[in-house]
Amino acid sequence: MGSSSGRHTSDTIEEVPGNFSVRIAAGALACVAGIAFAYMWTTRVRVPPTPPAARLPSSALKMLEPSRSDTLDLTVDPQRELSYEVGMQAGATLVYAWSATPRDKRLSCEFAGRRTEGVSEAHSALVAQSSGWYRWHWKNPGSRPVTIHLKLSGYYEPGVVPIPPSSLP
Repeated sequence: MGSSSGRHTSDTIEEVPGNFSVRIAAGALACVAGIAFAYMWTTRVRVPPTPPAARLPSSALKMLEPSRSDTLDLTVDPQRELSYEVGMQAGATLVYAWSATPRDKRLSCEFAGRRTEGVSEAHSALVAQSSGWYRWHWKNPGSRPVTIHLKLSGYYEPGVVPIPPSSLP
């Protein structure tokens, strides 16, 4: 079956069940791959450092101030005009609602470039596209005074109450 010179014959290989040399080679290869992976994971791949905290620009800090809410009652005399304005930073939000008393009185109103005719109430939200003053402008075409009940909520600075018609541009 085998020779005395140390050579293996085909009879010797058949005595070992399965192909033992292939299994040893596959095991050795898996062991080497595992060691290489562990080495690369622990020494080559590192977690990136935590970035320093970002500094907010001063305009963003202004917007982080608490929101405010105000309620005003403004009177528009007959055949007169009245304006009210709020200051806002770019990106700030304002939610508003106004209604006229008596309810049957119709006004012309303009706010932030939107004009409405013959209304006695309005409500909406505005996101300031740029920093500056945003103004409501009401006209009372009637023969009796009209009271405007204005509710505001958001990030704004109140303006002068009310702006006299002679100072309007």
